Amino acid sequence: MSSQVTPTVPTARAEPREGEPTKQPRRRACNECKQQKLRCDLVAGDSAPSTCSRCQRLSLACKVDTDFRRTRKRRKSFELENEVRELRRQLATRETTNAALEWPILTPTAPSEARISEAAVSSVSGASGVSPDPKESSRVPGLTTQPVIDQPQAPRRSIITIPRARKLGNVELSVEEIDELYLIYILHYHPYLPFLDPSTSLHEYYESSELLFWSIISVAARRLQSHPTLLPKLARSVTDYLWKTLRAIPYSLRAVQSLVILCTWPFPTSSSTADPTYMLAGMMVQIGTQMGLHRALNAEDFVKVPLHLSVYEYSEWVKTWEACNIVAQSVSVGCGLPATIQMHDWSLTVAPESTMSSPHDIALRWHLRIEQFRYRVSQALTSNALDPAGFMSARERLSLYRLLNASLVDLEREAINMTPITRYYLAAARLHLHSFYLFDEPSVDGYSDRIVVLYQTAYSLIEQCLEMDNQESGFFHYCPFFCYQVFVSAAFIILKVMMNGYFEKLLDIEAGKRLLDAAISSLRKMSVANNDLPGRLSDVIGFFCTLPDPRVISGDSVDDLRLRVRNRLSMSIVYDSLWEWRKHFQSDGGDNENSEETQDNRYSVLKTCKMP
Repeated sequence: MSSQVTPTVPTARAEPREGEPTKQPRRRACNECKQQKLRCDLVAGDSAPSTCSRCQRLSLACKVDTDFRRTRKRRKSFELENEVRELRRQLATRETTNAALEWPILTPTAPSEARISEAAVSSVSGASGVSPDPKESSRVPGLTTQPVIDQPQAPRRSIITIPRARKLGNVELSVEEIDELYLIYILHYHPYLPFLDPSTSLHEYYESSELLFWSIISVAARRLQSHPTLLPKLARSVTDYLWKTLRAIPYSLRAVQSLVILCTWPFPTSSSTADPTYMLAGMMVQIGTQMGLHRALNAEDFVKVPLHLSVYEYSEWVKTWEACNIVAQSVSVGCGLPATIQMHDWSLTVAPESTMSSPHDIALRWHLRIEQFRYRVSQALTSNALDPAGFMSARERLSLYRLLNASLVDLEREAINMTPITRYYLAAARLHLHSFYLFDEPSVDGYSDRIVVLYQTAYSLIEQCLEMDNQESGFFHYCPFFCYQVFVSAAFIILKVMMNGYFEKLLDIEAGKRLLDAAISSLRKMSVANNDLPGRLSDVIGFFCTLPDPRVISGDSVDDLRLRVRNRLSMSIVYDSLWEWRKHFQSDGGDNENSEETQDNRYSVLKTCKMP
């Protein structure tokens, strides 16, 4: 080497003068040591050697990158500029939000800290809302052995929501239209099943669940005269969105509430076999049970993260579970099928005081008690394993009739000061019980008396519905779909008993005909769309009323009143009458029936009244 390198040995430095601060030498790593991530003993100073011991030992060029500091300073400056730019953007967004706070916001009745939090929803659903994309939300078990750990709870959102226009598919609604539709729902539909909080704005519901938002809009649009094409458009878009939501798991409380609404007021259909309401009601109950709605006090047992429900949240869970039970039982009775839920759930027997703070809460609890009674009727009368249809023996049925009628009288006595809607539900429960009289054998004692009682019960229910519709509420326009099913059952009971050759001598036939005419008009008022089930069933009843021989549907003697359809519970009368209607068009006997004019008339009727 040309230059002699002095070993790096610490040398003595001059002592600092008194009062002068001591300067320590600055240590820096050379390029070679920095690259190998080794400790470097190079000391930067005037009197310090310019080579570290490692470079001297290995005969390496000991240099220090003087541009390193400049590069780090430039990087920090660039990061600082980005931070300032982001802060300016956030400030502009905050100013825009503050400017929008002049919109009117509904003040909730419950404290803000008691509102349904995003944490409570995400703890059950696994996200702040139901994702419409199943790829993002669903978890397929068995693909990995790594356990799935839920994400921690998200912070609570503010209850302040900015109203804005919403769009789904080819439907777009302005803020004014949304507010108008929500007002229609609260005024006309909510009283029949008051499980939602009216003080929560529809815009707040949108933030937590788009499906619940559009479900409420769909119900409110059923009678919207200013926009007659809105319901058909929503029927396609909301149904697609519903199935997309049900494919994405896990679910949220809002998804269950959406199913409650869509099962209570389903989209119009022209065939009962194409109606998915019964299946959706079963899914609603299963989802609610999986979430732990039936054990709201111990909801944490059904999730993977800590979940502590506030008083408001607990009340909403309880009312939603009550609504699930009500709708599931009502849909089952209306379809004439077994119940999709066990109504003897002990969590529904005692009402917590915190969940009955308003008249709507009391009405909801009364509706639940009535549906529990209807469930008890079905279970008590159809639990015989030795009978093909499950009916108890004649002697046992007579005893059960007396007990169940006594329970119903006690229930009606308690509800003497209830609302007209609650009294209607009681009338529907009485009709459900008395409809089982049609399954008795005519030879059993008191059969004729029980049939007359059934006729009077159906007559009274139709009169009550007509009276309710004459009021401002407009019963036939806004009632749930299972109310229509009970109403049409009462109409067929009037038709079948009144047309029987034996009972026509005991009844006021003229009054019965006038009532049937009113029932036909009422069913057409219930009709929401062209050729839907209420409209088509009104045509079927009208068809029987105009037959030359009125005894076609029920025969001449008391024995002819027996039903051929026996497995549809209290709705068997409807399905039995529809079989008679189809049988009439399928028969080919008689010269008059084979005439060309008669065949043309049959074809035209069948074309307008397809098989329900």
